[in-house]
Amino acid sequence: MFPKLVLHACCAPDEAYVVHLLKESRELYCYFSNPNIQPQEEYDRRRDEAQRVADRFSVPFVSPPYEPHVWEEAIRGLENTPEGGARCSTCFLLRLRQTAQFTRQIGWPSFASVMSISPHKNTDMLDEAGRQAAREYDVTYESFNFKKQDGFRKSIALSNELGLYRQDYCGCRLSKAERDIRRRKKLIDTQ
Repeated sequence: MFPKLVLHACCAPDEAYVVHLLKESRELYCYFSNPNIQPQEEYDRRRDEAQRVADRFSVPFVSPPYEPHVWEEAIRGLENTPEGGARCSTCFLLRLRQTAQFTRQIGWPSFASVMSISPHKNTDMLDEAGRQAAREYDVTYESFNFKKQDGFRKSIALSNELGLYRQDYCGCRLSKAERDIRRRKKLIDTQ
């Protein structure tokens, strides 16, 4: 019997690589808690792709109801902070609290997040949020840095092999707006 681990899944590409990596040593349960993702169509697309990955690897999957207002309330006052700063820390904590609560609810001992695979995510910030959420719900947060050993590149290769949708912004409306500004600037710079 493998140790049980709930995986907070944010998107199919990250989830696929982590599930592929851990499925031989852990009993996994994927939890898609992402009230930050906007608009609803983007949320639905990412959730459905994450469900498809879980089905492909025969891993249980659940996603709570979509409640973007919970994220909006959590980051209120942080809207003008840059990506990678205080709003991301708050967002990580919100989603990992939900994951810790779910972990406790189903009686599993520990959880982790697939988000550490992204080179755009601060692993120390993510781990701090995970440890705090774990303390609040009396479960264990397992810290992984899935970027190591070329994990991000391997996740891209596996995503391509599985034909997964790869998004080009973290998910929230603010990161989408920042992406749009970068695109416009790049377009202007190339003209």
